[in-house]
Amino acid sequence: MSESMHNLLRSLLILIVFIVAVALVIIGQKNIGAPGLGLMLLGLALLIGLLWFYNRKFK
Repeated sequence: MSESMHNLLRSLLILIVFIVAVALVIIGQKNIGAPGLGLMLLGLALLIGLLWFYNRKFK
């Protein structure tokens, strides 16, 4: 697989994870109680993971 195709697939995966994480936070905010909180925390964990993935190359 070429380098440009690898970068495209990685960027697409990051975009999908970002959209899922934001959707989890929004859906969790609409649900009151522990399940909603769990969804929001899972979305937050995914967003923090994306930040870690982005920032690890700039150490």
